[in-house]
Amino acid sequence: MGNPKYKRNDLPLPFLKVLEDETTHSITEVYDAIAGEYKLTKDERYEKNQSGKSKLETDVLWVRTELAQKGLLDGDGKGTLWITSLGKKVLSNSPELLRMNKLVEVKQLVLRIMDEDVKSLVENIQSFIRSQGYSFPKHTIGNFYLSLKTKPFVILAGISGTGKTKLVKLFAEALGATKANGQFNLIPVRPDWNDPSDLIGYTDLSGKFQPGTITKVLYEAIKPSNSYKPYFICLDEMNLARVEHYFSDLLSIIETQEWKDEGKSRITTHTVVSEMSMSQEDRETYGELHIPENVYFIGTVNMDETTHPFSKKVLDRANTIEFNYINLEDLNFLDDTLQSPHPIEVDHSFLRSDYLTLKDVEDHTTLIQEVSSRLQQINKYLEPIQSHIGYRVRDAVCFYMTYNDRFKILSDTVAFDMQLCQKILPRVQGSSTNVKQTLIDLLLFAAKKSIDLGDLDNPSSKLNKFIFKPAKMSEDEWSNHFRYVASAKKIAFMLRRFDEDGFTSFWLS
Repeated sequence: MGNPKYKRNDLPLPFLKVLEDETTHSITEVYDAIAGEYKLTKDERYEKNQSGKSKLETDVLWVRTELAQKGLLDGDGKGTLWITSLGKKVLSNSPELLRMNKLVEVKQLVLRIMDEDVKSLVENIQSFIRSQGYSFPKHTIGNFYLSLKTKPFVILAGISGTGKTKLVKLFAEALGATKANGQFNLIPVRPDWNDPSDLIGYTDLSGKFQPGTITKVLYEAIKPSNSYKPYFICLDEMNLARVEHYFSDLLSIIETQEWKDEGKSRITTHTVVSEMSMSQEDRETYGELHIPENVYFIGTVNMDETTHPFSKKVLDRANTIEFNYINLEDLNFLDDTLQSPHPIEVDHSFLRSDYLTLKDVEDHTTLIQEVSSRLQQINKYLEPIQSHIGYRVRDAVCFYMTYNDRFKILSDTVAFDMQLCQKILPRVQGSSTNVKQTLIDLLLFAAKKSIDLGDLDNPSSKLNKFIFKPAKMSEDEWSNHFRYVASAKKIAFMLRRFDEDGFTSFWLS
């Protein structure tokens, strides 16, 4: 029989009020405070349920679990509790949600981001980064955002000193993720890594599991009180060691992303740590650890004689953004009149993927068909050199284009140009005449259809000039002749290197 003086549904509000002074409290203090709130007699305070346990304490423990899962409170697992920043926000701004049947709405309360708001948030991030003294090409931040939204693994490639690592750090800071709060983690890759033990962990000689760097981050990110916060893991100089040797396990686990429930409200993966040879205590701590939906991996790479190339397995699973643009004269950040935007606090859903399969994108069927048609044409050019794409790349490109269509960050043409650069061209390399012909076909694909570029071997033709005399071609000429300008410039560079060296690759610098 229930206690008529209170209902479990109403307990979240008085529970959080006990913690609102931002100090730690014991669960016993919560029991007593709620008993006082509802003026329970001693008999009512210790009334037993059918299991012989205190009804009040059972109800309060149930509510504690729900509040922790929603990120409203945290604890040490030993009975000491405290309120989280999200809990304070809900208690202050939306106390009406602090009922058991309303807690499901808390996740949307953190920051309900509408599609039309995303572009302005991305512009805020760009302004924050510029205020810190870094200037990137016009579409870089929007492209980086769309790439992370598409899949939580992005590669930033380019010559040393172009700000790749700094971009990741400042992007994270613009969203409130810092080294100090544990939401930004920089991991320098070592050349001697040949397995994932440094990242995932290992079992020592005593049988105790020693968690690796990434496992420690995942353990924190997966806590209910942190589940709405974005966590960034930056693998610096990722290709100093062979990525396939030390990161392949995590790449495979990322590919196991699936919806945890029918409502598609949460993404989960297979577990990260093998339970073999682990103690029972370690199994209880790490056995169910997976890559949560609020964790994002970014690798920075320099392509030189000290580094290793990427396999197609890695390239298939990431957007590869090239950084070779530097404008040393852009010093606008020195202007004292420019205001530095504050970091913005957003729910991790700002970055979390909304799509895992093309079936999830059924509201954008026409766009998917158009993009797939373009990719099918590109595949015809890639097939002779065995570099054609499969379903994984097709889906990733379609997701990227759909997000861009929703958020209006880039034009459709620029967005597809980015995908051509990031998902297609890194696959092309070799010394055969077929490679050269593939690049010519792709360059013509990038051109505006109404333009006759002429013959490559004719020194007076536009095609020849764009490839061998690019410095003499103005930006207007590039944009007048090509739909996909960034891709056209990269292809021209790759063709020029083929002519000079008899071999070409996206990665040559």
